[in-house]
Amino acid sequence: MYDISYCSDKYQYTMGKTFYDSGMKDKIAIFNLFFRKAPDNNNWAVVCGIKEALEMIKNLGNAPASFFEKFLPGDDYAEYREFLANMKFTGDVYAMREGEIAFPREPIITVKAPIIEAQVLETPLLCIMNHQMAVATKASRVTRATNKPVSEFGSRRAHGPWAAVHGGKAAYLAGCANSSNVLTACKFGLESSGTMAHSYTTSFGCTIEGEYKSFDTYIKTHKNEGLILLIDTFDTLKCGIINAIKAFKNNGIDDNYQYGYGVRLDSGDLTYLSQECRKALDNAGLTKCKIFATNSLDEYIITDLERQNAKIDAYGVGDAIATSKHNPCFGNVYKLVQLDDEPLLKRSEDKIKLINPGFQITYRLIVNGRFEADVTCLRGDKTSQKITNNKNISIRDEMDQTKRTTFKSNSYTWKELQIPAIKNGVVVMEDTPLTKEKEYYLDNLSRFDETQKRILNPHYYKVDISDELYDVKMDIIDNLVAEINELSRDFEKSYSHVVVDMLYDFIDGSLACNGTQEAIKNAVKHIRKHPEEKVLYVADCHPANHCSFKDFGGIWPAHCVEGTHGGKIASEFYSIPHKINRPDASRNIYYKGCNKDLEQYSGFDGINAKGETLKSQLTRNVFVSGIATEYCIKETCKDLINNGFTVHILSEALGYITPEGHEESLKELEELGVFID
Repeated sequence: MYDISYCSDKYQYTMGKTFYDSGMKDKIAIFNLFFRKAPDNNNWAVVCGIKEALEMIKNLGNAPASFFEKFLPGDDYAEYREFLANMKFTGDVYAMREGEIAFPREPIITVKAPIIEAQVLETPLLCIMNHQMAVATKASRVTRATNKPVSEFGSRRAHGPWAAVHGGKAAYLAGCANSSNVLTACKFGLESSGTMAHSYTTSFGCTIEGEYKSFDTYIKTHKNEGLILLIDTFDTLKCGIINAIKAFKNNGIDDNYQYGYGVRLDSGDLTYLSQECRKALDNAGLTKCKIFATNSLDEYIITDLERQNAKIDAYGVGDAIATSKHNPCFGNVYKLVQLDDEPLLKRSEDKIKLINPGFQITYRLIVNGRFEADVTCLRGDKTSQKITNNKNISIRDEMDQTKRTTFKSNSYTWKELQIPAIKNGVVVMEDTPLTKEKEYYLDNLSRFDETQKRILNPHYYKVDISDELYDVKMDIIDNLVAEINELSRDFEKSYSHVVVDMLYDFIDGSLACNGTQEAIKNAVKHIRKHPEEKVLYVADCHPANHCSFKDFGGIWPAHCVEGTHGGKIASEFYSIPHKINRPDASRNIYYKGCNKDLEQYSGFDGINAKGETLKSQLTRNVFVSGIATEYCIKETCKDLINNGFTVHILSEALGYITPEGHEESLKELEELGVFID
């Protein structure tokens, strides 16, 4: 069976081939895995999945070349496949600990390795971390809604067995008392929980007597362990609680029973039912009998039950935790932040997607045992040095530069959130048991202010970047913006010239048009006069059985058939002085009408030999010449206008079918915003 290291997307490997072939494969890349926004309007998320992520990285390079041949076939990939089959991870990884509490944009995992090794880790890393952090963060919210125990039992709703097992682990780490999943319990050394289902009760018959017998039998077969009876199969108050009390008493189960006992509610008005059951149990002298509640619970429902003073002692939560129901897709991303010694960033169109560049480390500042602020620095920068030497520091809100907080020398302690996890390909992070990781999470949680842990509208926690990181970030952005603006200005000032269908069948062949010789002369004259303009040629290239031909149901005689003289561009264009502006089948001729079943007048979507479309190669301003005004010229210009281009028609460089049609078409185009030159 193939290792999870290869649970990847193909493009990770196609990019890798480019790195391999171009000599880039050994460049040292730094990638950060982080999230931009916490789910459910949280300020933060719970880190979980680090252990599995490290195991995945360690196992890279365990697939034979034959595996890669399945999706990278052919001789061109042969050498690359052999490289991949022998490629082990040789770099370094820095990571937050399991159970750490992380804030947006802070690196949770940093990978420093040859770029080809680092790149292929993206998908499996995100797959692991997004799932487990989604579940852990949701479990944290659910367990913070109450001081009572919460059990996780969402395996049946989980997205597969792997998700069920590791989701149970994530839920336990983030506060759940236990998991119902036995494989989770065995794998991670936990105690599993669970008693009975409704089917167990109905297996004794759909009668009141059958319900009592199911309870009685269960108690008799599970002495010396915890006993929880499910009491809502038929009617909670009219028979369920009555039969449960009777079964407990008849079997000598009372407040002296050392293993614990209780009843479970799984439907109905949980507040009312729990209150009535509590009365019945207390009246029967079973004051230590616990009431457990399940039934599509989440943090909001539990908060409401607590507010209503429901008499519930423990909760069971399934799909809300197992699938992180309200936000099932966690937002971790994996971004390149440095290559060799050059800091890099992705700017993007969305402000939230702007990332921090460079090799980073986050410090958590602690005052009197309380977490007060996080500062992400470039490793070794001045702010980093000040923190590690307990000097005066002033931090600012990255999103609001007017907000600053000062920490005086020796008034704080600190801890590094990213610690060495893999060194030179070898795992160095301590392998701690899940129970210890949970203790670490709970300790972290206790050190935040209560207002920052609210389920709704949590108070803001200070998260900053160092002045040095901010300056590097802004320098990159400022330089990039300047380049973009310069390019944009050049683009706005530049012109393309689209020459449409100056082909022999339209000049003197089967579909000869009027004014074609003058059109060719004036088009060539314009190109000679403006050698700086980018010239692109559009040409019909029909199969012999094209649908537009009369013999195949169309309205036109056969014309511009592929490979014929009639489909060739007029020879005058091949004598243009500047070679770059001459027709060249390898680069600047864009063919249309190639599909026998598709009529295509516009050249806008024409494709060249490289597979590039005409529309992708145009500048903002476009001159148009060619044949014929009434059809291919008009439709090409319409598409250009509709897609935001500024269009000028060279009216003296147009061939046409009739003078009347020519004039009508020009008038129509002028009304659409085309300039008639």
